[in-house]
Amino acid sequence: MLIRPAALVTLLMAAANVVSGLHFYLRDGEQQCFLEELPKGVLITGHYKTEEWREAENRYIENPAITVAMTADDNNAAHRVMNQKGGHQGKFSFSAGNPGEHTICVQALGAQAGGGWLSSSVVRFTLDIDVGEPDDGGREAVERIKSMADKIKVLNAQLEEIKVEQKYQRERELEFDAATAGIKRRVVYWAFVQLAIVGAVSYWQLRHLRRFFEAKKLV
Repeated sequence: MLIRPAALVTLLMAAANVVSGLHFYLRDGEQQCFLEELPKGVLITGHYKTEEWREAENRYIENPAITVAMTADDNNAAHRVMNQKGGHQGKFSFSAGNPGEHTICVQALGAQAGGGWLSSSVVRFTLDIDVGEPDDGGREAVERIKSMADKIKVLNAQLEEIKVEQKYQRERELEFDAATAGIKRRVVYWAFVQLAIVGAVSYWQLRHLRRFFEAKKLV
C-alpha cells in the first residue's frame, strides 16, 4: 500500500523541528509506504507504536511479540538510506543525502501471545515523524572539535612558553646564587687579607717604636 499525505509533505518542506503524527491499520506481513519530498540533509526521526486487536477483549493491546521492519529509499538515487528492525514500539532515524522523493515503508510481523501468525489480527500502527534541522553531515560538530583542538594547541603553546620561562628563571636564579656565593667568598677573603695587613703594619709599627725607644734609651 502506498500513500502520499500531502499535508505531511507540506510540513516536511516547510520548516525544521516539525512533528507529524498519524495512525493506520495493518495485518501481519502487510507493508505501508509513504512518499515524501525531502530537502537535502534534513534529519528524519520517527517514533512508532503498535497495538494488536484482541477480539476476546474487544480492544487494542500492546503485543511485545510484534516486530517492525522499517526502510527508507532515495527514489532519485535508487539508494536505500535506512533498513532496520525493531520491537513493537521504538524509533528510527535517517538523513536525506539528496533532495527529492523518498519512500518510507513500515511492516508489522509477529505472533499472538497464544501462538500462530497474525493472519487475521489487525495491528494499529501509530507513527510520529519529526523533521529536524538540516543535517550538515556533522560539520558543526567537526567545527566545534576543531575549535577545541585549536584552543588546546594554544594552551599547549602557552604551557611550553611558561616552561621555557620557568627554566630560564631557574637558570638565572642558579647564576645569581653562584655569583652571590662568589662575592661572599671574595668578601671573606679580602677581610682576612685586610686583617693580615693591619696586623702586619701594627706589628711593624710596634717593633719600630721599640727600637726607637731603645735607641733613645728611653726604655
